[in-house]
Amino acid sequence: MTVSLGAIDDDTSILYTLEAMAESQGWKMHTSTNWQEALDWVRRKEVDILLVDYHMPEISGREVIKKSRALSKDVVILVLTIEENPEIARELILAGADDFVLKPLRLADFTSRIALHARLAQYRRMPGVESLGKGINPETLRVVIDALHCKKGEKSTAREVAKVTGLSYQTAHRYLEHLVASGITAREPVYREGHPGRPMFLYSLSENHDS
Repeated sequence: MTVSLGAIDDDTSILYTLEAMAESQGWKMHTSTNWQEALDWVRRKEVDILLVDYHMPEISGREVIKKSRALSKDVVILVLTIEENPEIARELILAGADDFVLKPLRLADFTSRIALHARLAQYRRMPGVESLGKGINPETLRVVIDALHCKKGEKSTAREVAKVTGLSYQTAHRYLEHLVASGITAREPVYREGHPGRPMFLYSLSENHDS
């Protein structure tokens, strides 16, 4: 999978480590200690995934996340942190972060996390997300895609997606069917005992778009 990464951290040793890890997987990596340069990457769509240090001297990681998210709804933002405080995590998610990469960095954790989120970046930028039919809102569509992505390969019913996203069942079902028609989502019928003629449908992100 081709993916372009960007990392901002005031610790150059962390940046060297990230660059080496990325190169070992064949991934392109931009690194900088300058947060404004990171915003330029996002603005120019040069990175699919942006890694942001939580603790920086000139500006908080939270502010960089907010500014990055304001520039792009598509870029995946991961926070580099030693913090495991649920309140801090919630604050950063609300600011626009997608997930976290814990320090000290470990190659296995880093590569699996990037591989997972590279897939999310790919879905967010697929033409089907922007080439929408009547009544399909791009922001709502991204919410539904993200809900499926968070299941990490597990299948979901329309009711489960509705519960996670806060959408009505009817709206969740309509958006899921749009994703099926676009080839982004796979749909699998499951026949329940006692209801042979009425299958329940399970949805998951299509494996056809992994590469």
